[in-house]
Amino acid sequence: MNAPAPSGAHDAVVTGTVTSEAGRFVVSARSNHFVTDSRLAGREAVHAGELLLAALTSCAMANFEHNAALDGLPVGGIVARAAHTRGAVDPTRYDSTVLEIEVRGVGQDDAMALARKFVAACPIYNTIERGSGIELTINGQPLTDRRSVG
Repeated sequence: MNAPAPSGAHDAVVTGTVTSEAGRFVVSARSNHFVTDSRLAGREAVHAGELLLAALTSCAMANFEHNAALDGLPVGGIVARAAHTRGAVDPTRYDSTVLEIEVRGVGQDDAMALARKFVAACPIYNTIERGSGIELTINGQPLTDRRSVG
Protein backbone atom coordinates (compact mmCIF):
# COMPACT_ATOMS: atom_id res chain seq x y z
CA MET A 1 0.00 0.00 0.00
CA ASN A 2 1.53 3.28 -1.09
CA ALA A 3 0.43 6.51 0.53
CA PRO A 4 -0.37 9.27 -1.93
CA ALA A 5 1.96 12.25 -1.97
CA PRO A 6 0.56 15.28 -0.14
CA SER A 7 -1.22 17.62 -2.50
CA GLY A 8 0.20 21.04 -3.34
CA ALA A 9 3.76 22.27 -3.61
CA HIS A 10 6.13 21.07 -0.89
CA ASP A 11 9.83 21.52 -0.24
CA ALA A 12 10.22 17.92 0.95
CA VAL A 13 8.10 14.78 0.99
CA VAL A 14 8.77 11.70 3.11
CA THR A 15 6.74 8.51 2.86
CA GLY A 16 6.57 5.81 5.50
CA THR A 17 5.23 2.28 5.18
CA VAL A 18 4.76 -0.47 7.74
CA THR A 19 6.66 -3.72 7.41
CA SER A 20 5.61 -7.25 8.30
CA GLU A 21 7.20 -6.72 11.75
CA ALA A 22 4.96 -4.82 14.16
CA GLY A 23 6.57 -1.53 15.20
CA ARG A 24 9.04 -1.46 12.29
CA PHE A 25 8.72 0.95 9.38
CA VAL A 26 10.52 1.92 6.18
CA VAL A 27 10.77 5.64 5.58
CA SER A 28 11.67 7.02 2.15
CA ALA A 29 12.87 10.48 1.18
CA ARG A 30 13.57 10.86 -2.53
CA SER A 31 15.61 7.70 -3.35
CA ASN A 32 16.83 7.20 0.24
CA HIS A 33 15.25 4.49 2.37
CA PHE A 34 15.86 3.65 6.01
CA VAL A 35 14.36 1.63 8.83
CA THR A 36 12.78 3.23 11.87
CA ASP A 37 11.14 1.62 14.89
CA SER A 38 8.39 2.54 17.29
CA ARG A 39 9.91 3.46 20.64
CA LEU A 40 7.43 0.99 22.14
CA ALA A 41 8.81 -1.90 20.08
CA GLY A 42 12.13 -1.86 21.92
CA ARG A 43 14.20 -2.47 18.79
CA GLU A 44 17.50 -0.95 17.71
CA ALA A 45 16.45 1.35 14.84
CA VAL A 46 15.99 5.10 15.23
CA HIS A 47 12.68 6.22 16.78
CA ALA A 48 10.45 9.05 15.53
CA GLY A 49 11.49 11.49 18.26
CA GLU A 50 15.13 10.81 17.46
CA LEU A 51 14.42 11.56 13.80
CA LEU A 52 13.10 14.96 14.85
CA LEU A 53 16.30 15.61 16.80
CA ALA A 54 18.39 14.33 13.88
CA ALA A 55 16.68 16.80 11.56
CA LEU A 56 17.44 19.62 14.00
CA THR A 57 21.12 18.72 14.41
CA SER A 58 21.55 18.16 10.66
CA CYS A 59 20.04 21.56 9.85
CA ALA A 60 22.26 23.20 12.46
CA MET A 61 25.48 21.68 11.18
CA ALA A 62 24.63 22.40 7.53
CA ASN A 63 23.78 26.01 8.34
CA PHE A 64 26.87 26.61 10.50
CA GLU A 65 29.16 24.96 7.93
CA HIS A 66 27.65 26.91 5.01
CA ASN A 67 27.76 30.29 6.73
CA ALA A 68 31.27 29.71 8.07
CA ALA A 69 32.45 29.05 4.50
CA LEU A 70 30.65 32.16 3.20
CA ASP A 71 32.18 34.26 5.97
CA GLY A 72 35.66 32.77 5.50
CA LEU A 73 35.74 31.42 9.05
CA PRO A 74 38.23 28.60 9.70
CA VAL A 75 35.83 26.19 11.44
CA GLY A 76 37.77 23.12 12.54
CA GLY A 77 34.74 21.03 13.39
CA ILE A 78 31.12 21.19 14.47
CA VAL A 79 29.35 18.89 16.90
CA ALA A 80 25.63 19.27 17.52
CA ARG A 81 23.75 17.46 20.29
CA ALA A 82 20.00 17.62 20.72
CA ALA A 83 17.71 16.17 23.36
CA HIS A 84 14.11 16.52 24.40
CA THR A 85 12.00 15.59 27.39
CA ARG A 86 8.57 14.07 26.89
CA GLY A 87 5.79 16.02 28.57
CA ALA A 88 5.34 15.15 32.25
CA VAL A 89 1.78 16.51 32.37
CA ASP A 90 0.99 16.11 28.67
CA PRO A 91 2.90 13.18 27.12
CA THR A 92 1.58 14.09 23.66
CA ARG A 93 4.25 16.80 23.39
CA TYR A 94 7.81 17.53 24.46
CA ASP A 95 8.18 19.84 27.44
CA SER A 96 11.62 20.95 26.34
CA THR A 97 14.08 20.60 23.51
CA VAL A 98 17.76 21.44 23.99
CA LEU A 99 20.27 22.00 21.20
CA GLU A 100 23.97 22.29 22.07
CA ILE A 101 26.45 23.19 19.33
CA GLU A 102 30.21 23.09 19.70
CA VAL A 103 32.10 25.08 17.05
CA ARG A 104 35.85 24.51 16.92
CA GLY A 105 38.43 26.77 15.35
CA VAL A 106 36.69 30.13 15.78
CA GLY A 107 36.24 32.53 18.67
CA GLN A 108 33.06 32.81 20.69
CA ASP A 109 31.95 36.01 18.93
CA ASP A 110 32.15 34.31 15.52
CA ALA A 111 30.40 31.21 16.86
CA MET A 112 27.58 33.39 18.23
CA ALA A 113 27.28 35.18 14.88
CA LEU A 114 26.92 31.80 13.18
CA ALA A 115 24.27 30.87 15.75
CA ARG A 116 22.28 34.03 15.01
CA LYS A 117 22.36 33.22 11.27
CA PHE A 118 21.21 29.66 12.04
CA VAL A 119 18.30 30.85 14.19
CA ALA A 120 17.30 33.36 11.52
CA ALA A 121 17.22 30.73 8.77
CA CYS A 122 16.49 27.20 9.99
CA PRO A 123 12.85 26.16 9.47
CA ILE A 124 13.26 23.10 11.70
CA TYR A 125 14.58 25.13 14.63
CA ASN A 126 11.89 27.77 14.21
CA THR A 127 9.07 25.24 13.81
CA ILE A 128 10.09 23.61 17.09
CA GLU A 129 10.52 26.98 18.79
CA ARG A 130 7.25 28.54 17.57
CA GLY A 131 5.17 25.70 16.18
CA SER A 132 3.51 25.91 12.79
CA GLY A 133 0.34 23.93 13.11
CA ILE A 134 -0.34 20.85 11.04
CA GLU A 135 -2.96 19.59 8.63
CA LEU A 136 -3.91 15.91 8.95
CA THR A 137 -5.90 13.99 6.36
CA ILE A 138 -7.02 10.38 6.73
CA ASN A 139 -7.93 8.51 3.55
CA GLY A 140 -8.28 11.85 1.80
CA GLN A 141 -10.53 13.42 4.45
CA PRO A 142 -9.28 16.16 6.79
CA LEU A 143 -9.41 15.40 10.50
CA THR A 144 -11.47 18.25 11.91
CA ASP A 145 -12.60 16.70 15.20
CA ARG A 146 -9.56 16.51 17.50
CA ARG A 147 -11.33 15.19 20.57
CA SER A 148 -9.61 12.31 22.31
CA VAL A 149 -10.92 8.81 21.87
CA GLY A 150 -11.84 7.56 25.27
